Amino acid sequence: MTAVSTATLTALRDAMARLLAKRPEHTDGQLTVANLAREAGVCRATANRAEIVLKEFRTALGDRRRAPVARSPKIRIKELEAEVTLLRGQERQEIGKLRQAVQVMAQQIQVLALGAVTRMRYSPEAVEEAGKTAGANVVPIRPVS
Repeated sequence: MTAVSTATLTALRDAMARLLAKRPEHTDGQLTVANLAREAGVCRATANRAEIVLKEFRTALGDRRRAPVARSPKIRIKELEAEVTLLRGQERQEIGKLRQAVQVMAQQIQVLALGAVTRMRYSPEAVEEAGKTAGANVVPIRPVS
């Protein structure tokens, strides 16, 4: 294998320091050999020939590169199904609470409407006031005679 120049080794080590310090200048900061080469301004083949720097880079990564063991798709599916079941239950509870709130509001509207009818039935002033404040789309409630 052809050795790389000391300038290339220096550029790769500087790039490695920036990547490990999470201060990339030319890449997205992911800790990959391709990003190391881009960060150093050399081609990937040149970076691959710098075996010493690659070994240092991989050693510096240590535990950072070790990803947790991926779960099997069947386990992931079961987890997602459980999450869907939980969310559906929460949705049902919320819908129930909203329906109760609508019923309470409907009852309150009925009480207010009955109170207005009663008030108008016994108070001619209220009928007059309702007629004055009624807009084009509002029809005042008239007492039943």
